[in-house]
Amino acid sequence: MTPVNHTDVHEFILLGLTTRPDLQVPLFLVFLSTYIVTLLGNFGLIALIRTNLNLHTPMYYFLSHLAFVDICYSSIILPKMLVQILMEDKTIGFSECAAQLCFFVVFGITECLLLAVMAYDRYVAICKPLRYPTIMCRATCRWLVAASYAISVVHAVTHTTFIFTSSFCRTYVINHYFCDIAPLLALSCSDTHTYELVVLALVSINCLSTVTIIFVSYIYILPAILRIHSPQSQRKAFSTCASHLTVVTMFYGAILFTYLRPSSTYALDENKAATLFYTIMTPMMNPLVYSLRNREVKAALRRVAGRRLLALSVPTSTSQMVCKLLLEEMAEENQTGQVTELTLVGLTDNPRLQAPLFVLFLLIYATTLAGNLGMVVLIRSSGQLQTPMYFFLSSLSLLDACYSTVVAPRTLVNFLTEKKTISLAGCAAQMFFFIGFGTTECFLLAAMAYDRYVAICSPLLYTAIMSRRVCILLVAGSYVLGLLHSLVHTDFTFSLSFCQPAEVNHFYCGIMPVLALSCSDTHINRCLIFGLAGLVEMVTILAVLVSYAFILSAISKISSAKGRHKAFSTCTSHLAGVTIFHGSILALNFRPSSSDVLNTDKIFAVFYSLVVPMLNPLIYSLRNRDVRNALKEFVMWK
Repeated sequence: MTPVNHTDVHEFILLGLTTRPDLQVPLFLVFLSTYIVTLLGNFGLIALIRTNLNLHTPMYYFLSHLAFVDICYSSIILPKMLVQILMEDKTIGFSECAAQLCFFVVFGITECLLLAVMAYDRYVAICKPLRYPTIMCRATCRWLVAASYAISVVHAVTHTTFIFTSSFCRTYVINHYFCDIAPLLALSCSDTHTYELVVLALVSINCLSTVTIIFVSYIYILPAILRIHSPQSQRKAFSTCASHLTVVTMFYGAILFTYLRPSSTYALDENKAATLFYTIMTPMMNPLVYSLRNREVKAALRRVAGRRLLALSVPTSTSQMVCKLLLEEMAEENQTGQVTELTLVGLTDNPRLQAPLFVLFLLIYATTLAGNLGMVVLIRSSGQLQTPMYFFLSSLSLLDACYSTVVAPRTLVNFLTEKKTISLAGCAAQMFFFIGFGTTECFLLAAMAYDRYVAICSPLLYTAIMSRRVCILLVAGSYVLGLLHSLVHTDFTFSLSFCQPAEVNHFYCGIMPVLALSCSDTHINRCLIFGLAGLVEMVTILAVLVSYAFILSAISKISSAKGRHKAFSTCTSHLAGVTIFHGSILALNFRPSSSDVLNTDKIFAVFYSLVVPMLNPLIYSLRNRDVRNALKEFVMWK
C-alpha cells in the first residue's frame, strides 16, 4: 500500500468507549453528571480561595491553579466526547485532533509538575515554618506555576509536532475516545520506534523527577510532623499532606499504568479504562479530596454559606448582627475537640427491658450472620449458582453481614453494661461504615435490577453483557460510591463542635442524633443530607423502576406460563428486598424536619439496620427454587 502523507488526511474517526447503542444514553448521563460536578467543584474551589482572605496562602494559591488545570483538562475531552456519544458522526478534524492532543499533554504535564511544587510547598511549611513566608513569597509561587506551564508546553509541542508530521497509511479510525499518543501511533505507517523511545524517555523523566521531588519532600516532612508536640498541629499537618498524597496516588497510578509499559503489551482497550480515571474521575475528585479533608476550606465554605443565608434572611440595616453571628460561629469552631467521647442512650432506659432486648437482638444478629454467611458459602460452593444474579446476591449477603456487624455488637454490649460511652473516633468509624454500607446496598440493589433487566429483556446477549468483569466493576463501583458518600457526611459531621452533655439519643451513632449535639450551625450538613441522600435514593430507585418497566413489558410477552413464573419469582424476591429496605429509609430520612422525633427514628433504624439484613437471605432462599435445590444438594453432600 502506498503511504498516504499527513497532508492528505483531513479527519479522523474516534471509536469511543463502546459501539453498543444501548449504552450510549447511560454513558452520556454519567459523563454529563461527572463534567457538571467537575466544573462546579473546581470553579467553586477557585472562587472560595479567591474571595476568602484566610486562604490567601501559597498552598491555596497552588490549589487554585490545580483546580484551574483540572477544569481545562476535563474540558479538552468531555464536551467532544458527550457530543459524539449521541451523534452518529464521530469524526474529528485533523487540526482539531492535533490541538486536543497538544492541550491534553500541556495540562497533564502541568498537573504533574504542580503536584511536585505542592509537595515542596508542604516541605517548606512544615520543616522550615519560620522561613516559609520568605522562601515561598508571591514572586516564587508565580515563577513555580509559570515554569510548570512553560515546561509542559515544550513537552506537548514536541509530541504533537512529531506525531502530526508522520504519515498515516492505515484506517483513520482512532481506537479511543480522544486523540491520545498511543492510538495515533497505531495509525502511522512511519517508523515510530525512535519516537516510542522518546515518549518513554520523556514520560519517564517527567514522572521520575516529579515523583522523586514528592518522595524526598515527604521523607523530610514525616519526621518533622512526628516531632510536633501538639496533637492538633500534628492532625492539621497530616490532613493537608494526606489530601495531597491521595491526589498524587490517584493521578500517578493511572498514568504509570497507561504509559510506562513495553510497547509490545500496549492494549488500547485497557488504556481507555486507565485514561478514563485520570482524565475524568481525578479532576472531579480533586476538589472533594481537598475540601473534605481540609478544615480551613470547610470553615471558609461555612462562612460563605452563612453570609449568603444571612443576607437573604435579614435586612441590610442589621449588618452588625450578621458580623456578631459570624464571629460567634468562628468562636464555636475553635472549641472543637473538647468532647472526646459520647454516650449512647440506647433504645430504652428501662432496666427490666435490657435482658429481653439483649436476647432478642442476639437472636436477630445470630440469624443474620448464619443466613447471610450461609448464603455466601452456598453460592460459592454450588456450581449451578455461578451466574451474575447469584454473584450479586452473594455480594449483597456479605454486605448485609457487615452492615449488621457495624451496629449489633456494640448495641448488645450496651444492653449489659452501665457505661454506654463510645469514643469520638469510634463513633466516627461507626457512622462512616454504617452510611457507607447502607449506600452501597442502595447501588447494589440497583445493579441487581439492571441484571434482571438484561437477563429478561436481552437473554441472548446476557452472558456477553453481564460478563464477570462487568459484574465485578458494578460491585466495586457500588462500594466506591457508597464509601465516598459516607466520607462526605462523616467528615462534615465530625468537623463540628459538640456541646455537653454529649448524649446521643440513639443506639448507634446515626447522623441526625449526632448533629443534634452540635453547637455549630448544622444547616449545611442538613442540606448535604437532603441533597446527597436524596440524589442516591432518586438515582437508585429510578434505576430500579426503569428496569422493571422494561421487565414487566418483556414478561407479559412470554408465552410460556412456566417461563413467566420463573421470571416473576426472581423479580418478586428482589422487589421485596428493595421495598422493605428503601421503604424504611424513606420513612426515616424524608420527613419534614419539624417531625424529626428521634424515638420514632429508632424503630425505623432497628428495622433497616438489623431486621432487613436478617430477612434478605430468607426472602431470596424461600422464593428461589435454584437456591432451595442447591441447599438440598449441599445438605445431602454433607
